[in-house]
Amino acid sequence: MTSIYQQQLSLFMIVYIKLALTIKNANAFEYAHPKINQNILIEPHSIYAYPGETVQFPCIVSKQFDATVTWCWNDFCTLGKAQLLRHEATHDGLISIYQYAAYPKFRLSINERLNHYNLSITDVSDKDEGIFQCQIQRTMRAHEARSERVHLTIVAPPMDRPKLLLPIMPLKQGQSTNITCVSSPSKPASELILYKNEEIINSELSSATYVYELDKDTNKNVTKLIYTIDDPDSSWHNAVVKCKQIYEFANNPQLYVIAKLNVYYKPRARIESQNRSPLNVNSTATFRCIVHGNPEPQLKWFANSMDLASLTSPTINIPLSKHVHNHSIGCTAINSVGMTNTSIRLLIRYPPTFIVRPPKFVVVDLNSKSSLKPTILRCIVDSYPRSKITWHRYGEIIAKGLSFNLENITKREQQGIYSYRIETEGFETIKNDFIIYMKGKPLIYIQESKQYSRLFECQVYSSSPILRITWRLNDQPIESSDQLSISTTCGDYSCISKLVYNYPRIIPSSKTLNRLSCIGENEFGIDQSRLYQMNTSDDPTMILLSIILSTFILIIFFSAVAVYCCCRVRRIRKRHKCLNNKKLPVVYDEHYSINELIKEVGSLRTCNTSMNNTDKLSLQMDSTDHLLTTSFNNHNTKTVLDNLSNESSTNSSGFHSKSTTTIFNNEYSPRLPETVDLKFSGIYPLYTYHIK
Repeated sequence: MTSIYQQQLSLFMIVYIKLALTIKNANAFEYAHPKINQNILIEPHSIYAYPGETVQFPCIVSKQFDATVTWCWNDFCTLGKAQLLRHEATHDGLISIYQYAAYPKFRLSINERLNHYNLSITDVSDKDEGIFQCQIQRTMRAHEARSERVHLTIVAPPMDRPKLLLPIMPLKQGQSTNITCVSSPSKPASELILYKNEEIINSELSSATYVYELDKDTNKNVTKLIYTIDDPDSSWHNAVVKCKQIYEFANNPQLYVIAKLNVYYKPRARIESQNRSPLNVNSTATFRCIVHGNPEPQLKWFANSMDLASLTSPTINIPLSKHVHNHSIGCTAINSVGMTNTSIRLLIRYPPTFIVRPPKFVVVDLNSKSSLKPTILRCIVDSYPRSKITWHRYGEIIAKGLSFNLENITKREQQGIYSYRIETEGFETIKNDFIIYMKGKPLIYIQESKQYSRLFECQVYSSSPILRITWRLNDQPIESSDQLSISTTCGDYSCISKLVYNYPRIIPSSKTLNRLSCIGENEFGIDQSRLYQMNTSDDPTMILLSIILSTFILIIFFSAVAVYCCCRVRRIRKRHKCLNNKKLPVVYDEHYSINELIKEVGSLRTCNTSMNNTDKLSLQMDSTDHLLTTSFNNHNTKTVLDNLSNESSTNSSGFHSKSTTTIFNNEYSPRLPETVDLKFSGIYPLYTYHIK
């Protein structure tokens, strides 16, 4: 047994040594003669072809001279023996065309000079589909090379519409569901697009899934588009879902299928006010609860979390008052899917009402140290919107807010009339006055009444009883009489004394300055108001008289202007009426003859009938050089006019101005107006003719 093991070990050692030497020799040879890489320069590509067409897969290689190029079909790389069909001579070299004996539609075109090994298939059909690959066999000195695996697909358009697979209706809110669109079988597979109310929805990649399958019955491709609706809500109810099938390799119309969804969803509700905002107190507001839901929901109203079961109408009317301000009102919608509540808060505008009103009369005793005396005045009002409160003196703001601190009143000069203003948006401003009185002498104000004329009022304030009130004019006491009337009324802390006067009798002259004063007295002493100055210019009677007088003067002035304008217009119209028959030439130059001038003047008809009986006609010509006047008598048989000028003047144009001789007969003598002035002007000497 031991000898056998020794023999086997010896044999194993010998085989191992021989194998190691062989590998070492091969590596040494490969190192001395390395293999080169063969390349496919132009590879084939996938082809979509219609039945009956001829297709060609190119394959241009770089190989060793002893290498072989073969084609593989569906990973079968031995297509059989190739028979030479023919040679074709081209400018690129000789092309040899071979045909495979087992596959007569497969032909191999070889150009040895350019290393072209192209595979073509004639009259393609479904049987020729598959995967094709070009390969270069390896040699001792070169590696093999392979192209990409490419497909030959025979185009087969879809023959029917796509199918839309929907779940059982109605869909329920909160439960996810799938919508599946399946294309009609085709080669290659069709593209699917899913729409919701004409909007593309399969762009959401997280909810859409594409599946490609092979239909075994037709051996064609089928596309499935699965879209998941995570939570169908009201937006999906009555939504139109459309699946469109697109096939890009044919001019067939785009086919589609549509379906309508029915979804049970939780109600939605909202409250609308039928009144214009804002809501005002002492009015009625109308509210409407608008609900949507499937199935149709039931409606209930509630107020401040209290159920109003009796109100089932979608529209209600609520009287608005201050008591319902800031209350909530809402409605509830219920169906088989769920319940929805919605509510609004009633914010009602109402005017301010006093909760704490400041007193009208405040007494400040600077000498008292009692803790009971008031130190703060408060003004608290209830309103919506919230009011703004300010404290004033003499029109200036001295404090803001709900309170006014009296500790700042430390001097007697600070007593007097104060006021507070309550401003609320949308309502009139409330302004009230109050008196801060320093305990001691009376506080007196005198003023003329704004409501009644010829009336003065004297207001006297005092925390102790008022003993006496007197009036003085120019430091003289005034008592009631026919021209004056004095009346006094008193309250808790004040007295009002009224003085009614007859203005002209009290003030004898407008230049007299009158001083009116009011004096009050209590147990602490006497005080006097500020002097009041009066002047007659303030008398309303004088003002009214001035207004009446000014109005009367304006009326007279405008009347005179109107009469003047009417007369002038009438005169102008009369003058135009007389001259409308014939207008006298205005401008003549020296070339216009005297005969023509007299003829024009004679043709005028005057409106003055008194001149129509005039028997004499006179012509007067004035010139800068001479003056010649000639008179004509209608009783003469003939009159001869001598030359009007013995001298001739030469103008800048070379013309001579010269008078002419005119003969008038009695029977042709015209009747002329009283006086006609004619002026000849131009570049010649100026002549003025007076014809009477």
